[in-house]
Amino acid sequence: MYICDMDLSAHIHYLLYKHDCVTVPGFGAFLVEQKAAYYDETTQLYFPPTKVVSFNAQLQSNDGTLASHLATSFGISYERAVMDMHQHTIAWKEKLQKGKLDVPTLGSLVLNSEGKMVFTPESGLNFLAASYALPEVPAHPISRTIAEQPAKPPVYFELDQTKSKRVFGYVAVAASVLALFAVGSNSFLNQQADAQWQTEQSLREAAREQAALSVYDLGELPTLKIELPKPTPVEGFHVIAGSFRSEANAQRLAASLQRKGYYDAKKLAQTPQGFYQVSFASFPTKREAYNAMSGIKRNNYPDAWVLKK
Repeated sequence: MYICDMDLSAHIHYLLYKHDCVTVPGFGAFLVEQKAAYYDETTQLYFPPTKVVSFNAQLQSNDGTLASHLATSFGISYERAVMDMHQHTIAWKEKLQKGKLDVPTLGSLVLNSEGKMVFTPESGLNFLAASYALPEVPAHPISRTIAEQPAKPPVYFELDQTKSKRVFGYVAVAASVLALFAVGSNSFLNQQADAQWQTEQSLREAAREQAALSVYDLGELPTLKIELPKPTPVEGFHVIAGSFRSEANAQRLAASLQRKGYYDAKKLAQTPQGFYQVSFASFPTKREAYNAMSGIKRNNYPDAWVLKK
């Protein structure tokens, strides 16, 4: 069995929906990065969030993701899947030397004047499953016009001027009487409120004096101890030094790295594919992990790569 071009690219395409990085050993890694929704003024369209694909030729060490997936999909051994991928990378490199390399469902690769690979992603790709099949939304301008003036309400009757003046006079007299009554009522209520406040104030003073003269025996109170949990940062990104089938080999590498000054080096939990990965260090964010990886690569560890767990 030999994996054809279309099969390998289709499996990489499938894995990029689940992983941020899929490495083809000895060739490079395809990575996806999420971008937020945005508005295009030229087309006046809102585009949904996306995950765009890119390529990094420096990440060539085998992380086991693609090989394990191929072994499961085709019912072959892990070692056979690695051999087939090796033959595949040789064929890809030969095509690159001759010209353009098309990777179906992902994009194309060419060599520039410096001999480095330049990747052009296929248009319309979106590896964010949550945005699958979401269309672009057109922007509709909002018309801000002056509201129309309401029509003048109809007149159903008109008061006689002489009668209306007499009615207004009666209303003014009644309002004055009501105002005087309200002022008198408010004055009476205020006096009652002041008297009640004075009484309550006297009662409060007497209660304070009584409390000051009282002696309370509460006995010996127990000491209250409160231990607050220490926040533990979530370390979801690991700079990987190697991946092993043997747990003992992984433990030996971790101990060796600790002796060389990488005091945070450790063996990670076994993967579902049965591998034991060893990390130089672990970080809560992707940016911190990639910054650390750059320094580690300069320290004679060019095969270091970042794993998200």
